[in-house]
Amino acid sequence: MPTTTEKTPVTGIVFDTQRFATHDGHGIRTLVFLKGCPLRCEWCTNPESQAFEPEPGLFADKCAGCMKCADVCPHGEAFREAGRVEWDKCEKCLRCVDACLYEARVPYGRTMSVDDVLRLIRRDKVFFKKSSGGVTLGGGEATCQPEFAAAILRGCRQEGIHTAMETCGCTPWPTFSRVIEHVDLLLMDLKHMDSARHKEKTAVGNEIILDNAVRAAAIVPEMIVRFPLIPDFNDSPENVEAMGAFIQERMPRVRRVDILQYHSVGESKNARIGKEYAFTYTNELTPEKVDELKRILEGHELTVSIGG
Repeated sequence: MPTTTEKTPVTGIVFDTQRFATHDGHGIRTLVFLKGCPLRCEWCTNPESQAFEPEPGLFADKCAGCMKCADVCPHGEAFREAGRVEWDKCEKCLRCVDACLYEARVPYGRTMSVDDVLRLIRRDKVFFKKSSGGVTLGGGEATCQPEFAAAILRGCRQEGIHTAMETCGCTPWPTFSRVIEHVDLLLMDLKHMDSARHKEKTAVGNEIILDNAVRAAAIVPEMIVRFPLIPDFNDSPENVEAMGAFIQERMPRVRRVDILQYHSVGESKNARIGKEYAFTYTNELTPEKVDELKRILEGHELTVSIGG
């Protein structure tokens, strides 16, 4: 009698989902954020996304001092003072999260199957249809979990759901290409045109990123370049001029750039996971400065918007 072998469900680590979003793509969207990122941007707005494994976060203002976390922690002495953690002793076992009655300790990351994610997405199909929206994968960096990301995108496409992915592009091309073949819209971050400067603030150079951007621009149905504008890092007219020329000359199918202005939300998020916020700057991004940089990009026959 023939036997059948059940396929093991594809799973991955998701650190957040957002429904009814009106950014990160067209129309009303469901956003799915995957854990893990190869970059270490000093200004990162989602530092809880960088590590590949689930980890606990602490909202100290919610701590009631019940010490149930200390009772279950392998290093309980690390919790004996309310609202504090000795992070160097934390094993990321998440027992404290399960024990906390006040949501002072939260999990950043949970294992989900592709079917789990698709069930969440399907709830919003009626809104996608009415608004020409869909699903957007983000991170972290979604291509750090390529099998999981590709399976989600493929499943959405099979159900007629528009797919988008926000990416830093720092993934070897064979892996990157296997994921982006399932996207209708690629939101591609370009941070700095000088590789040494890029590495100084993100921990990696930009060679793979720029190469992937050029290759992807030639094959995806639609690409929007996203330019996170960071004071004292990439806000010089020379850098923006170089970026505009690169897009115009090497990525001629790309016609839109979204300028995403710096904000310091990452500072409080770093504190919740026991990290120091290292980014500092001296020059403010005034409206006049942003308008100047916008005009430089527009000079390269690009449609430029503030925000995305």
